[in-house]
Amino acid sequence: MKRQKEDSYRRPKSKWNKQIVIIIIVILLIISVIMFMNWLIEDEGSWMPNYPKAELEELALKENLTNEDYDTILMQTGLGREATDILLRSQNSDELIQTLEQYQDDFFSYGDYECRVQAVIVHEKRISGENGQPVKGFEILDIKNGDIFITKATHSLGWQHGHAAIVTDASEGETLEAIHLGESIIFQNVEKWKTYPSFIQLRLQDYDSVEAMKIAEYAKKELLGLPYGLLTGIPQKAPDKLKRTQCSHLVWYPYNRFGYDIDSDGSWLVTPKDIANSEYLEVIQVYGVNPEEIWP
Repeated sequence: MKRQKEDSYRRPKSKWNKQIVIIIIVILLIISVIMFMNWLIEDEGSWMPNYPKAELEELALKENLTNEDYDTILMQTGLGREATDILLRSQNSDELIQTLEQYQDDFFSYGDYECRVQAVIVHEKRISGENGQPVKGFEILDIKNGDIFITKATHSLGWQHGHAAIVTDASEGETLEAIHLGESIIFQNVEKWKTYPSFIQLRLQDYDSVEAMKIAEYAKKELLGLPYGLLTGIPQKAPDKLKRTQCSHLVWYPYNRFGYDIDSDGSWLVTPKDIANSEYLEVIQVYGVNPEEIWP
């Protein structure tokens, strides 16, 4: 009789121990899957030219550039047509050669980068120095209000979703960004974008400074301080009064209010890739990105 009572006390304890073991195993499996998925894409999100450098001096001395010349400069420096024209208008031949060669050196360089946990399952890559701190890998030639910055260097659960921002005050180097879940929309500085191992700068085609300023001001007035919304777009993608947003939706929404639907696939979820492929935008500059395939 006494032995039966002892067994009855042991059984519940044994059952509870098994449940704890099962829970631990499930948690370890989930962590392992997440780590494996992130490992699969660890080398994505950054690109380096697999072709040789070309001499740019002859192009810098030409009075008029052909489409092929612009393509060559883009492939060698990451500078688009608009950025190249800015250089042509503002620098003499000697300065232009030196500037192009500097952008070419940066474009062909491959700095070490570290992948850090940004928020729970979100990982972010940054170019790193000897002590592991983020360091600048390139310069941004020209920044205007309303410009869009995109990087591929952010991923979660094996998805290279990237990150996006809108320039709200070019003179101050100010961007508006949704960083991650649990934080409100905040201002950031363009300097941080120079530490990403991949960078895409986009601008409206036939840029209108007045229109771009209105878009940037609208973004500051209506979106600053809103909470981050992971599932923004459900049930409405473009309500009259936005209550939450995420990084690429934050960029898309003010443009859409002014008649530019820069979401290239038109789905409820706006992603940095969708914006990068918009027909309304032109490439101003890229770094760590294949100029022939901005985001295929």
